[in-house]
Amino acid sequence: VLKQHGQDFLVGNRFSWADVQLMEAILAVEEKVPSVLSGFPQLQVAGNQIRGNMSGKPVLHYANTRGRMESVRWLLAAAGVEFEEKFIETKEDLQKLKSGGYLLFQQVPMVEIDGMKLVQTRAILNYIAEKYNLYGKDLKEKALIDMYMEGLADLYELIMMNVVQPADKKEEHLANAMDKAANRYFPVFEKVLKDHGQDFLVGNKLSRADVHLLETILVVEELKPDALAKFPLLQSFKARMSNIPNIKKFLQPGSQRKPRLQEKDIPRLMAIFH
Repeated sequence: VLKQHGQDFLVGNRFSWADVQLMEAILAVEEKVPSVLSGFPQLQVAGNQIRGNMSGKPVLHYANTRGRMESVRWLLAAAGVEFEEKFIETKEDLQKLKSGGYLLFQQVPMVEIDGMKLVQTRAILNYIAEKYNLYGKDLKEKALIDMYMEGLADLYELIMMNVVQPADKKEEHLANAMDKAANRYFPVFEKVLKDHGQDFLVGNKLSRADVHLLETILVVEELKPDALAKFPLLQSFKARMSNIPNIKKFLQPGSQRKPRLQEKDIPRLMAIFH
């Protein structure tokens, strides 16, 4: 049925009682035979769609690693939004999403939310920030938030690429990233906090810029624990942000926050994406 009409649900491309019953049957059989859907790719994809509609939670499709999905996890967590994750563990998992027409540009991350299948990291983050009131109150505040976000994205990307550098280039690459953090990026945010004397970067209200600044600070500190030694206002900012209840919960062991990528993880990811 799903293959013949090429839609997400059994009838009329709309969530119905039939989908609920199908999901109930799938889960009952999976309790006895966990791999029962291995030969039914359309049911696997449809099952994920139905799970999302039944739970009302966003469903995140990505590998079990930080990568380009981690900032999405951070933003949802900061907004207090529970989400589900469907990990892409094999090249076949990725191909099923591609073949099913779920990936507009044939790549992840992809987030199922509000009946949409959003791709492209910035588009996903923009939607979540707007939906949960983390994107400023007017156009000027949005522009400031975007500027800060783009700077943070540049630094985050630089750090994220360190693990894939050739062995003889890693140390130099890391030193360059830490130098830019200390002399280009962190001074900007220290000055912003000093100039307006408020707790948050924009409008004295929590925004996506605050969330991703904290995320980036913690990533830098994993590599250089004293990275904030010369930035007292950023130290205070980190302490404040880390104690916001939703964020504090996300920072606890056992949350959906992912650990730092290790070299031993690269072959597994290469097997999926290359």
